[in-house]
Amino acid sequence: MTSQISKALASVACRRMMTLVLIVVSLLSLHAQQSQPTMEQQLAALQRLEAMQPDSIQPKYQQAVLLLGTVCSQPQDSKVQQYIDEAQRVIRHIEALQPTKATDRSDLATLYGFYYTALIVTNPQQNGPRYYRQALDNFDEALKLNPKNEMAQMLLARFKEGMNSSK
Repeated sequence: MTSQISKALASVACRRMMTLVLIVVSLLSLHAQQSQPTMEQQLAALQRLEAMQPDSIQPKYQQAVLLLGTVCSQPQDSKVQQYIDEAQRVIRHIEALQPTKATDRSDLATLYGFYYTALIVTNPQQNGPRYYRQALDNFDEALKLNPKNEMAQMLLARFKEGMNSSK
């Protein structure tokens, strides 16, 4: 009799423990989803970093990559033109710093290639023929300046893949 009561209590305790574990996991999952910063929050953080390091290319580069990546992943977003304009402004700021190191000039060419890619993604029929060559030329220039530029390699591969799939 006592062993039956113990088994019943153990079963109830086990179910309660499992329920508690599921609740904790659900709460942690919800918290993880809520703690992911939005694109605007990420951009604001990069802009604060840029303000602290106005002569540094990297915070500007990261801003442009974030903006252009958002455009390419969400081309129908209502803020696409705003993101493209902001990316263009950031790229021009990098250019105004007149980078001399080959790696920095490679990053700048990569951003221009990404910029033209983003323009194509927003309106492939109209912008594809117009910007195709500029995108390719900039990625090629980036890789000529720095053959180890992984971002340029990846973006060029995706660009070619996208162009081949649209034929």
